[in-house]
Amino acid sequence: MMTCPSSMCEDVLLDIISHCPAKEISKLRLLSEGCNKRTYEFSFINQHLHRTNSVLGYFIQYHKRCPPSFVSSVEEEESPENIGISLEFFPSKNVKIEACDTHHGILLCVDDTFKGRRRTPDYIVCKPATKQYRIIPNPKTRYFTVAIGLMVIQSNPFRYKIVRVSEPMPWERRKTKDGFCNLNCEVFDSDSFTWKRLNDLELPGDEVFIRSGQPVSAYGYLHWLTWKNNVVRFCMRTETWSFIPVPEDIGGDGSLDLISYEGKLGVICSNSRQGYGLWVLDSSLGSSWVNRKDIEMTGLEDKYAKPLWFPSNDVVSVESLCRLSLYNMNSNKSRYLHMKTKDRLPYYLPRNVCFPFYSNYERVCLNEDRVVRSND
Repeated sequence: MMTCPSSMCEDVLLDIISHCPAKEISKLRLLSEGCNKRTYEFSFINQHLHRTNSVLGYFIQYHKRCPPSFVSSVEEEESPENIGISLEFFPSKNVKIEACDTHHGILLCVDDTFKGRRRTPDYIVCKPATKQYRIIPNPKTRYFTVAIGLMVIQSNPFRYKIVRVSEPMPWERRKTKDGFCNLNCEVFDSDSFTWKRLNDLELPGDEVFIRSGQPVSAYGYLHWLTWKNNVVRFCMRTETWSFIPVPEDIGGDGSLDLISYEGKLGVICSNSRQGYGLWVLDSSLGSSWVNRKDIEMTGLEDKYAKPLWFPSNDVVSVESLCRLSLYNMNSNKSRYLHMKTKDRLPYYLPRNVCFPFYSNYERVCLNEDRVVRSND
């Protein structure tokens, strides 16, 4: 990685980069260490959103009878063109978000409604910003879903994969001599447009996925945290599973959460009532964690507020009682995010109801996709 000769040169370079599509920024971050760091600052991200007509926020899914609602991280008066993000373009109002590729604005949804006398779900991949969607084949729905994740693995031509882990039937369960139990594993590839059954995932008998945990995408893997504080990850390229222990110093902590930080896998743990430690896995090839920083969230009204997601390296989204806010770690100031509807957020906001979301407004090739067009 090169070093920029001056701060002025770096400022000019950043100004140029802010006009580039997100998929190009990841390549340009290799130009210098300083530029790489600054492209993860919220001021740059905010500038990039405006210059590329993109949107950053969260889908909140907290009520079975209401479609998920979108909460923008940008003030409406700053970006009025982005207020149309929703799932209301679906014919059905019973759509539930199952998985999200945070960095590409692609969702996997399920419409679980009665068709005739049978309750048959439709699995739907969509891009809300362009109102595109396509119904895909169903996985083996007789099996209960344990974990599911979606990742866009190629932008041009557009390609994505979905991995689903499910519970086998009681008579299909088995235990190896080493004490490992089996889980079903299926992968959907948009290229073949089919689900493929992989070899069973084998977990130690005392290990389980955290049911409310959404996977974190980094290095081409999807990562989940287990109850025993291990990281189980799925490689989208090789379609194989592997395991990583969390940092030894915090392995026995019961408050761990996986996050994405500067494009890398991170884990946060509580070290005081309003303080958190942030550890980052610097390489996908190893299991070496670096204690990156300590986060002290001071001046918040809710003393039980906790970090939810890091949209940048200097701002963290915070969940609190009926509120979602952005907390600036440099200024120790926070800003509440507001929903477009009159509904209030639930008293408690678990991770499985909040989906971080970044998207541009460029159409993708879903093949035979359905598009809801505006009346403009």
